Amino acid sequence: MVNISIIIPTFKREAELIKCIANIYYHLELSDEIEIIVSNDSLEQTINKFINNKYPKVSVINGPRKGPAANRNYAAKQAKGDWLIFLDDDCLPQQNWLLSYELAIKNNTGLVLEGKTIANKSKTRYDEVAPININGGKLWSCNFAIQKKLFFSLNGFDENYPFSTMEDIDFKERLKLITQFQFIENSLVIHPWRRRVAFKNFKLRIQSQRYFAKKFNQKNIFQFRIKRIKIFVGSIFSNLKELAQYRFKGWLCYLDKMVFNFIMIFI
Repeated sequence: MVNISIIIPTFKREAELIKCIANIYYHLELSDEIEIIVSNDSLEQTINKFINNKYPKVSVINGPRKGPAANRNYAAKQAKGDWLIFLDDDCLPQQNWLLSYELAIKNNTGLVLEGKTIANKSKTRYDEVAPININGGKLWSCNFAIQKKLFFSLNGFDENYPFSTMEDIDFKERLKLITQFQFIENSLVIHPWRRRVAFKNFKLRIQSQRYFAKKFNQKNIFQFRIKRIKIFVGSIFSNLKELAQYRFKGWLCYLDKMVFNFIMIFI
């Protein structure tokens, strides 16, 4: 009987996905209590056949093609396990990643478990980003486990964000109202740095922030603007210091962040 369903949403990262699956596939060969569901949100189907041939115990489904939040929710609906573990397609789970989650689940550690996420190397540019989680409290969707009943009681990830930048935080904020998260340090994954493109999807990012602020009642205009002014002023110097640390590599993303933080004062 399946107890744990590992959810891996994917979109045009075939090489990274294969490495990710290879790091955990042996668990399927050792246990009938684990399943891996890959939800492919791309029109390209070649990877589906490859996985079916090389990793026959992995279930590959076609995603709804409505963004990462919808893809995760759709895959979760197909899951047979009592627990869901969300993993990104470009993550590399380390040796004790799944075992540590299993032990925490069997020991009734909590209803929400978050693993540790580190980068694959030292950061070399200002515009490199990764969902790092060293000490917990982030609940990034690239590495956490949750009881399936609890996940669906919250209707999963909110699919209404115009851009996939806030659904992780949204889900965390809703969970915080009803339960605590337990940090499982040994459930470690390595996540690569990704290069941000300055001002890409800028308008959609602003719209997503506006949606988040309205949803979580952050619209006391005076308090909200004071808070955003402090963030804007503080970020000028703290981010400039970081930019200088990387010898101004990625300076356009610094400009992006400053303009973004300024506009956020008035959303």
